[in-house]
Amino acid sequence: MEEQKPKGSGMEKIATFIVDKRNLFFLLYAFALIFSIVATGWVKVENDITTYLPEDTETRQGLTVMNDNFVTYGTARVMVSNVTYETAENICSDLESIDGVTSVDFDDTTDHYKSASALFSVTFDGTTTDDISVHALHTIRDMLAGYDTYIDTEVGVDTSADLQSEMSVILVLAAIVIVLVLTLTSRSYAEVPVLIMTFGAAALLNMGTNFLCGTISFISNSVTVILQLALAIDYAIILCHRFTDERETRKDTREACIAALSKAIPEISSSSLTTISGLGALAFMHFGIGRDMATVLIKAILFSLLSVFTLMPGLLMVFSKKIDATRHKNLI
Repeated sequence: MEEQKPKGSGMEKIATFIVDKRNLFFLLYAFALIFSIVATGWVKVENDITTYLPEDTETRQGLTVMNDNFVTYGTARVMVSNVTYETAENICSDLESIDGVTSVDFDDTTDHYKSASALFSVTFDGTTTDDISVHALHTIRDMLAGYDTYIDTEVGVDTSADLQSEMSVILVLAAIVIVLVLTLTSRSYAEVPVLIMTFGAAALLNMGTNFLCGTISFISNSVTVILQLALAIDYAIILCHRFTDERETRKDTREACIAALSKAIPEISSSSLTTISGLGALAFMHFGIGRDMATVLIKAILFSLLSVFTLMPGLLMVFSKKIDATRHKNLI
C-alpha cells in the first residue's frame, strides 16, 4: 500500500516521519552501535573515590598532604592456625627473608600468638599496587600453602574490578528476572524481544559515549546499566502497550504505530522530566560523585528516550505480525 503523506498535528507528522523512515533509523543505529562497542574502550575510569571530595574539605586537604609527603606502604595481616610457637618463629624468619617484605611484627604476647594461632603483621617495600608488594604477597601465599592460613590485606585488591564483577552478575540476574516478568505480564510473547532490543541499544549507546564525559567514577561505570534499566524500561512498555491498544481499533499496522507514537511521545516525555529533574539534583551535591553520576544517568535516560522514540517504532513494525500471532492476553 502506498504510504500516506503526514497529516494532522505536528506530533503526528514527527511520528509519521519516524515510522516511514524506519529503515534509515535502523541503518543509523547499526553504525552507532558499532561505534559504541569500539568507544567503550576509550572510557577513562577513576578508581580513587577520594578524588571527588571537594578541594576545601579537611579530608581532601589531609589526604593531599599525606600523599605528597609520605608513602603509604602495603601491609598484610597473616594468621596461621594450628602451629606451635617455635614453628611460628620459624615462619616469621621465613617471611622476613622474602624479597619485597620490609618487616614482620611477631612476639609471644597474646596479640600475636594465642590458642595455637599466630598473627604476623607484614609490611611491604612498596604500596598496595606496586609489583614488588604484589609479588611478595604471592610468595607468602605459596610459602604458607601447607598451613591453615588466612591473609587480610589490600595489596593487589582491585575494588573497582570486584564491583564490576559483582554488577555483571547482578545485571545477568536482573535481566533473567525482567525477561520472566515481561513474559508473564506482556500481552504478546513477541513484545519481549522488542523491549529487550530497545533497552539493549540504549544501554550500549550510553556506555559507548561515556568517554565524552572525560573521566567517570568506577561507581558510575558499574551501576549505570542497572539504574538505567530500572528507570527507563517503563518508557518502552508504555509505547508497546499504546501500540497494542491501537491495533485493536486500527487494521493498518502503520497507522496504529503512528498513532501510538504520537500519543506516547508527550506522555513519556513528561514522565521522564520528573526523573531527569531528580537526577539533576544530584549534581548539586557537595560530594563530586553526585555530579558524576547525574551526568551519566541523565545521558542514559536521554538515550533511552531516543531509542524508544526512534528505534522501537521500527521494531514494532517488523514484529507486528509476530505480536499478533503470539497474543496470549486480551485487552481489558
